[in-house]
Amino acid sequence: MTTPATPYTSVVDVLVLLYRQDGRVLLLRRAEPEYHAQLTIVGGHLEDHEWYDEGACREVREEVGVLVEPEDLELSCTAHLLAPSGQRRLALLFTTQSWTGEPRNCEPDRHTALVWADPGEPPTDVHPFTRELLRQFVTGSPRANICVAADEGVRHE
Repeated sequence: MTTPATPYTSVVDVLVLLYRQDGRVLLLRRAEPEYHAQLTIVGGHLEDHEWYDEGACREVREEVGVLVEPEDLELSCTAHLLAPSGQRRLALLFTTQSWTGEPRNCEPDRHTALVWADPGEPPTDVHPFTRELLRQFVTGSPRANICVAADEGVRHE
């Protein structure tokens, strides 16, 4: 008799591109040493017993202090991410052009700056996952499998 396979479980990241009319999106410069001051997308992971749209709106509020309504989120891409550590994560990338308030750095211990960037030509210091998710956003690709090698090179599976 064979042993049943263990069900797959994963962290679910909820990421939100605040998208201005001039085409720029909001990125955060990370303060944590593991990110080497790289730029990332606003967001984080779902908490226990939280719906994905609630989590996305909560992360935006916590990180940049603006209010986004769940109905104003548009799912842009679903990605399966493989980190150099071997950890796999699922990421839901949302966009919105509607929010209340002015973005500000609400977590100065975790972020050092807010940067409005062109998603088609992002700064060179964006995190590899962020670079690939921005590419998915720009090309309109609804799904992706993304691997980041230890040398931070991205490859597609």
